[in-house]
Amino acid sequence: MMNLLATAGPFGISPSADQLMVINLSAILVGTTFNAPQKVIKWGGLVIAVVTATCALWCGH
Repeated sequence: MMNLLATAGPFGISPSADQLMVINLSAILVGTTFNAPQKVIKWGGLVIAVVTATCALWCGH
């Protein structure tokens, strides 16, 4: 069991450096937009970050 987690990760994925970069950039986007007074910027940044991080992990491009 531990060997499976070490090679594939806890969710069956093993993120590459590019995928980790996208996740970090998504976290920065959320961190900078979440305290915005405009709701469009606040929630738009959150939605874009979640979609981008999800696609980076599971879409495979």
